[in-house]
Amino acid sequence: MRQSTAPNAASVLLASPYAHEEDEIIDTPITPGDHKYLFDNSAHQAGDRFGALGALFDPVTIRHVENLGIGLGWRCWEVGAGGGSIVRWLSDRTGTTGSVVATDLDVRWLQQQPSTANVHVLQHDVVNDAPPPGPFDLVHERLVLVHVQDRAAAIERMVSVLRPGGWLLLEDFDSGAGDGGFVDAESDLADLGASIVRGMRQLLTERGADPALGSKLPGLLRQAGLAGVEADAYQVIERGDAVADLLRANVDQVAGQLIERRMVTDRDLDRYRERLSSGALRPTSPTLVSAWAKRP
Repeated sequence: MRQSTAPNAASVLLASPYAHEEDEIIDTPITPGDHKYLFDNSAHQAGDRFGALGALFDPVTIRHVENLGIGLGWRCWEVGAGGGSIVRWLSDRTGTTGSVVATDLDVRWLQQQPSTANVHVLQHDVVNDAPPPGPFDLVHERLVLVHVQDRAAAIERMVSVLRPGGWLLLEDFDSGAGDGGFVDAESDLADLGASIVRGMRQLLTERGADPALGSKLPGLLRQAGLAGVEADAYQVIERGDAVADLLRANVDQVAGQLIERRMVTDRDLDRYRERLSSGALRPTSPTLVSAWAKRP
């Protein structure tokens, strides 16, 4: 029996060619606080976060996928598809003869996208649910495993539906690889900004996330028995307002927890937001590690 949990009290079940008549599907509404994901997609800040992440890191993801040789007819699984920007790109690149399965715990943002014949959206838990049927030429996740406690199980599921020679591309942040800094490091609020970032990392860690996962990805790929493991890292030093937008969305979503835990005062948060909005405080992005390998 397969269980599916909906993102809010109005349970959602998407029709899909990947559903089976013999499966009994139980819709259990999720209410706030039922899960541990710090940056919940149900929050109104999620749209701003998806936009900023796309502006900062979609070019990186696209470059890697292109280097892996994506073409017409490819079958792809996008794990933790979020706002759907990479799903839309994959749909265009694979064409009418290809397909993209887009999965997430909360699919409300994907549902808002225009319907595309070669895209199939599934509400799905990469650790606890059976993977969508493959085989796939490409499985990709970005900023999913960092929040997952049983990462080995999640990777095993992704690998299990790769075709021989198919690619697994993992992308996650690494807090130990030079992120959390500021272009204007002498700013009077740089120390406060660093403290806020440390506070968010602590909240993540308490929920089982690993903010330093990025550099561990190559080892996880090797442990999964994949071949040709490679990896690189990418950080934005300055690119318009995208980094500030990302931090602002994240800070706004967890502000109550930061204040309640006395990691920061509401007055300091107001000063921080004002300086981010004015451009006087210019943070650098988190470092994204990309690691890829293929199934023998």
